[in-house]
Amino acid sequence: MKLFSMLAAVLWLGNISFCVIDNENHVEVVSNEGLSTAAKLLGCTANQLVIALSTCKIRAGNDSIVKKLTLTQAIDARDALAKSIYANLFDWIVDQINHSLGTGRQFTWRSISILDIYGFECFNKNGFEQFCINYANERLQQHFNRHLLKLQQEEYLEDGIDWTPMEFVDNTNCLSLFEKKHLGLLSLLDEESTFPKASDFSFANKLKRQLSGNSCFKSEKEGTFKICHYAGEVTYDTAGFLEKNRDPLHSESIQLLSSCTCELSKHFASVMVADSQNKSSLSWHSVKDTHKQSVVMEFKAQLFKLMQQLESTTPHFIQCIQPNSKHHPRLFEHDLVLHQLKCCGVFEVVRISRTCYPTRITHQQFAERYRFLLLRSIASQDPLSVSIAVLQKFNIPPEMYQVGYTKLFFRTGQVAALENAKRQMLLGTLHIQTQFRGLHSRRVVKEQEYTLIILSRDGGQLFSYRNTLGVDLQLTCSMIN
Repeated sequence: MKLFSMLAAVLWLGNISFCVIDNENHVEVVSNEGLSTAAKLLGCTANQLVIALSTCKIRAGNDSIVKKLTLTQAIDARDALAKSIYANLFDWIVDQINHSLGTGRQFTWRSISILDIYGFECFNKNGFEQFCINYANERLQQHFNRHLLKLQQEEYLEDGIDWTPMEFVDNTNCLSLFEKKHLGLLSLLDEESTFPKASDFSFANKLKRQLSGNSCFKSEKEGTFKICHYAGEVTYDTAGFLEKNRDPLHSESIQLLSSCTCELSKHFASVMVADSQNKSSLSWHSVKDTHKQSVVMEFKAQLFKLMQQLESTTPHFIQCIQPNSKHHPRLFEHDLVLHQLKCCGVFEVVRISRTCYPTRITHQQFAERYRFLLLRSIASQDPLSVSIAVLQKFNIPPEMYQVGYTKLFFRTGQVAALENAKRQMLLGTLHIQTQFRGLHSRRVVKEQEYTLIILSRDGGQLFSYRNTLGVDLQLTCSMIN
């Protein structure tokens, strides 16, 4: 119930409005249903919510001065509070699910994870959200190219096998456009967001001045620019870029949540304070925003953390292809699908898969695994000689494998043939062992039976002898008496 109450509070916060009260554009909160309902759901009074959304405190020596917010600042404060609550609510739900799934289970370092991420976006009007989403897709596409195209070919060349490198679309230049220090899109946006008098138009002009020489960047009409992504060109409108990138959350908003009667609100406040203490020395009366990092820089940091986790795994990829641009069922646009397959590098992956060597094993590992298939005189040689001898003995076609400096590279299905030969050898060995053990057991049983017969025969004779001896003794005693 508290989850839905908090979600409803986020929606009602969006209904809170402001009115300008003086020539300096200062505002006060309009007392309406949105204000009272949002305050009730959060667990605070309407007056507390009004103070948090319309004022901020400035530290002046040992004193604190209350300053009224302008209309733009008040709207930003309201939206930032709603976004922060929603983000913390999402994280809280994930934590609850993970805690529930982990109850009663022994923790291991092995896991299977699924990353389902939004795809590349290109609409009639593309803004800050599409900018971030497409940047993330550029980074993930490079991860895809690196694992399925680049690293595999580099391994072939480093091990000295005969291989003709295949060309593929490399998006390094586009990523450099985003991430280049000081002169990348992210750095320029972050820098422009720190200037109080900066505007979306000034940001667009800055990009035009700084990036006009980049092949992946094109300056368009006023307030827009174009980026050449791996999936195609996208035109972005800078309207709202600076405002969304700042996304300020004042300390008054955190203090408001901490004073609420709702336990979930208090929990969110404690999480925000802990997070802010890791990033800056924020006090309750500080006028600084909770996050020193802008939205885009925090997004970049989170994306880099995700990529580090992905690099530590063995990835498997599923590429989703959009069948048509109209979002209609049972409609297949050949040109659109073909364009996506080309841009995502699917054709290159297919070509490499058909000609590459998916199975790779070191000489030492190969020799240890299949050495027993050879005669002892050959099996005692060095790992490379043993490996070649195994391949020749089982007639593996030369075109189906290559011998590198440290590894053997096999095409699809060749190791399966060796495993089948190994299995047949083991089954034959097992059959021989079974026959020998059966023969040995039968011999043991026969020997035991023969021994029992001898013992039975000798035991019977001994018993008869003892009985006869007993009768003779009795007769002798009678005669004496």
